[in-house]
Amino acid sequence: MGEEKISRAANEDLPRIDKLFQDCKEDLLNKEIYQWDDQYPNKEYLAYTISEKEMFILHNEDEILGAMVLNEWQVSEWDEISWTDKDGKYLILHSFCVHPSLQGKGCGGGLLQFAEKMAKDQGYAGIRLDAFSKNEGALSFYENKGYTKTGEVFFLTKPTGHETYFCYEKLV
Repeated sequence: MGEEKISRAANEDLPRIDKLFQDCKEDLLNKEIYQWDDQYPNKEYLAYTISEKEMFILHNEDEILGAMVLNEWQVSEWDEISWTDKDGKYLILHSFCVHPSLQGKGCGGGLLQFAEKMAKDQGYAGIRLDAFSKNEGALSFYENKGYTKTGEVFFLTKPTGHETYFCYEKLV
């Protein structure tokens, strides 16, 4: 399989990144977790995050095992959240995924550690994210990694019964 490493995604990675996200979406749907759909994250979004140098991938010589987007963009729904520090500079984690066949094997923890080190090294106060309220695996993952739930947001664009997301942060 080869040695795993994390690096910024390149344009030529797009087909394999898209395949990773398709596999993850299918796995979520099979578990009746309706957090991702054809609108998000789609191939255009993935290409945009690559072009903006915001997409990071966990990979070996042969395959992409996981991915995440790191930037400073926060959705307006977060404005009412009781964050620890309303004025600090935070790195935002989006579109975090690990291939379903590798979940629970440390890949996600490695990606998260990379993000936390990057946040600390670049002078961010911490990391913020939101996670679908019915994705129990993701919620326990973040909580076990020291992330604190700070509130809930509602995305009206999501299917009925699947609009609630929990906000988390971790100071670095």
